[in-house]
Amino acid sequence: MPKYQVTLRNGTSSDRTFDSDFQAINETYRPTASQAGIIQITRYEEDGGLTDVWSHAATGRANRS
Repeated sequence: MPKYQVTLRNGTSSDRTFDSDFQAINETYRPTASQAGIIQITRYEEDGGLTDVWSHAATGRANRS
């Protein structure tokens, strides 16, 4: 199983294992209070590097007049 690093808005991160990138995103990006602070999910590669899987894009709504 691939290993992932889940980073929270407060700067802390933890390692978790999932079957796929799809599962990592689905399991960690649920709209619950405890998960609301996730800003990035990265996957550990065999060489020890990290590959970005998902990042929370800071978006704002345009003002409509």
